[in-house]
Amino acid sequence: MLQKGKRTCKKAFSRTTIMVLAFVLIFALVAVPQVSAAEKVVHELVIMGTTDIHSYIMPYDYLKDAEAPKIGLSKTATLVDQKRVQHANTLLFDAGDAIQGSMLAYLEAVVEPLKEGEVHSTINAMNIMEYDGAVIGNHEFDFGLDFLQRAHEDAQFPIVSANIYKVGTDETYFTPYVILDREVDGKAIKVGVIGFVPPQVTTWSKLHLEGKVEAREIVETAEKFIPMMREDGADLIIAVGHTGIDISENASENVGYQLSQVEGIDAMILGHQHRLFPSETYADMEGIDVEKGLINGVPTIMPGSWGNHLGLIKLELVHRDGVWEVIDSQSIVEGVEEVEAKPSIVEFVKERHTATIEYVNGAVGRTVANLNTFFGRVMDNKVTKLVNDAQLWYANNFFKGTEYEDANLISSTAPFKMGRQGPTYFTNVEAGGIAIKDVADIYIYDNTLHVVKVNGEELLQWIETAADNFEQIDPSKTEDQVLLDYAFAGYNFDVFTDIEYQIDVTQPSGSRVVNLSYEGEPVTAEMEFVVVTNNYRATGGGDHLKGAEIILSSTDENRNIIIDYIREMGEADPQEENNWSILPIETAGRLIFRSSLLGKDYIESEGLTNVSYIGEEEGWGLYTYNFPPVVATEEVIEPEVIQEEVVEVEVTIPEVVQEVVEESATLSETARVHVVQSGDNLWNIARKHYGSGTYYYQILEVNQEIINQAALIYPGQQLMLP
Repeated sequence: MLQKGKRTCKKAFSRTTIMVLAFVLIFALVAVPQVSAAEKVVHELVIMGTTDIHSYIMPYDYLKDAEAPKIGLSKTATLVDQKRVQHANTLLFDAGDAIQGSMLAYLEAVVEPLKEGEVHSTINAMNIMEYDGAVIGNHEFDFGLDFLQRAHEDAQFPIVSANIYKVGTDETYFTPYVILDREVDGKAIKVGVIGFVPPQVTTWSKLHLEGKVEAREIVETAEKFIPMMREDGADLIIAVGHTGIDISENASENVGYQLSQVEGIDAMILGHQHRLFPSETYADMEGIDVEKGLINGVPTIMPGSWGNHLGLIKLELVHRDGVWEVIDSQSIVEGVEEVEAKPSIVEFVKERHTATIEYVNGAVGRTVANLNTFFGRVMDNKVTKLVNDAQLWYANNFFKGTEYEDANLISSTAPFKMGRQGPTYFTNVEAGGIAIKDVADIYIYDNTLHVVKVNGEELLQWIETAADNFEQIDPSKTEDQVLLDYAFAGYNFDVFTDIEYQIDVTQPSGSRVVNLSYEGEPVTAEMEFVVVTNNYRATGGGDHLKGAEIILSSTDENRNIIIDYIREMGEADPQEENNWSILPIETAGRLIFRSSLLGKDYIESEGLTNVSYIGEEEGWGLYTYNFPPVVATEEVIEPEVIQEEVVEVEVTIPEVVQEVVEESATLSETARVHVVQSGDNLWNIARKHYGSGTYYYQILEVNQEIINQAALIYPGQQLMLP
């Protein structure tokens, strides 16, 4: 039967039919992949990530001594549990800066150091959360290598870092990468995980790392190890970098963008900048897709800080001929505000949490003034003055009887809390009792006091670097211009004592500092200064200093020095020195900046005139910066009130001006009059009469009724001097 049938078929088909059938068969073989139905299955793998936890385990702000529902690793843990229920295949990694930062971390490292058998609270929480791996951040080194290793020894997950090497060798100090054996829907997959830290860490933590380890560039390290990971069998490679996103060509600290261009990386978890990716912040950058969360095609997340977000990379994978391939992805970050803290983590950390609250409420003294940083990036500030006063007090005592006793001693610090974590992230200590938490709110970092010796040129460049705090302003623009560069970290905006200077925001970076003087004389390149600062800045952090001579490397923390200073003085009563300002210019439009909404009330209570509140935007307060009148010129601005000829100092003043002067004179029996000369500006007038140009605002305040709205003063005008 079968053979018969075959013969019948042979006779039934014509030669043409056979050719057509052959063509159809060949086409079908080409068009259809040679895989089974099972091999066509798309598998989902969800990579979860955290970063910059900084030992914020509980949803609590120890500096404010208040609940903080938007943060806390214990809340992130709840999200992780939910995602593991929703998705069959998950991995969880952390991108560094886990064990330092909060006052709880400080308690465990310094106040009540871990005892034998005790587990670091953050590591304990991460063990409970069953992390698959983590990397080392720069702040992991803040308490030294011994503490780092002591904290990490109890981790039940691998911790990797590829670009830290033993000094003078080609041997990595830590395990550079791991290959994890996992399963996706029952199929074996090898996941390679590699870690990176900013190479600047050996500068920032020089006190702990010098002579022990050295750091190499992140991208060149990745180019070395990624091929090795493939050779070791990695099907999927995840780069977990304690590094952010900076698209500039010379980027070294934040190189997530450049890292994405290294061949062989399938996904990235980034950190360090305390920002979110994907987000609209990066929408206009070439090569970045914020809708899908891609950087140069690589799925990426950067999940904020303090446990405020969980990042998720949802990969779609196929397994063909024994090879795993990523065919699609979606990256998101999800906030923790709406979930509760995980009970098991809350329970184990309860004792340390309570001890931390008790510690931060320890009494220090009193403050006469309200201390805040609302406007610390645009004007002199009581917070930075208090820090500098304490640093100078310490240095003066230390240098008594030494060669530096009569040196040109000045101090420098920055307004550390300037909105990096959002519109409520500002120092705000009200007048009254001061506790340790308040000093920690003023000085948030675990820095130690250092003193450097610099010449006038180095000092100038230091201030120039700090002046990158500002955007470059075009005075002719009529539309609003943003005054502050929000990408510039507030902790890099150093301000100084005992010198006077102005910042010309119309000039490009590196050319903004003018009128730099010391004790009334211009600062020259060869002059020498002894500057009190911290270990981060003295060793090159922020690129303000290059190889400065360090003459004191104290192990005393700046924060504790402030505590000792207040206790010694009995109370804190810092007064702004007003020795620096933005150079007055005339602008066609407004200069705006954002800060805390609380700044509105502070303007009213302090009677500030150089900043004004204009509204609210997404929880931020919006403000304008108001310049004082600019340089007087011979040009007649108001013909009806200015005399055509000004020959002598005594000029005929219009009646309306005379009345104002007479009325203002009643404010002070010692008030004087200054007659404006060609070339005068309020800065120079204040400097002439009060020894400091920054008192211009007092002259402006007394004369605000006679200074015209065009912000100009003119020759012959009589100004009251309070």
